[in-house]
Amino acid sequence: EDPVEYQLPGVVQIPVNEKKGLTFARGLRSVLRHDPDRVMVGEIRDAETAQIAVQAALTGHLVFSTVHANNAFDVVGRFMHMGLDLYNVVSALNGVLAQRLMRINCRHCLQPLPATPEVLRDHGLPEDASLQHGRGCSHCRGTGYKGRRAVSELLWLDDELRDLIAGRAPLSRIKEAARSRGMRSLRDAAVALVLRGD
Repeated sequence: EDPVEYQLPGVVQIPVNEKKGLTFARGLRSVLRHDPDRVMVGEIRDAETAQIAVQAALTGHLVFSTVHANNAFDVVGRFMHMGLDLYNVVSALNGVLAQRLMRINCRHCLQPLPATPEVLRDHGLPEDASLQHGRGCSHCRGTGYKGRRAVSELLWLDDELRDLIAGRAPLSRIKEAARSRGMRSLRDAAVALVLRGD
């Protein structure tokens, strides 16, 4: 991890220290010599770390990681641009979860938010949608928000999606195929929460 943010009981955590030569890639190689049950790579930043993580997954290790990207499809794009063997990547990859934290309207000061049909349409919302917002109160310290919730999208790979990625299909084609299987985008998930009043 870079840095180790929380000490977890029963988990061996290795802080990355590039000044002393301990990179993600070197740390991951070391971890794999100990036959771990599961591996969490703090972040895949480069092709070398990605390749080692893929090899670990291909040899039967359950590997989790993070990749800085705007959405699940951008993760696929990052792997494509790293010059990795995409057949191995898709063989090792089961899914990609992208998430954002969205503020929750304060329930104590919730009130209707007037919006014209044009504004609703411009944001891809139904013209009859009723929006709400927190006006601010003592419970939310005047912000109108109390807490956050995750908004996520899950790109779950099946054989056809694996073939498209390994064949370096354009991301637009991969998106189309995933959405035809019912994948809900980050935006779709956020809109559903807005329409619910969250």
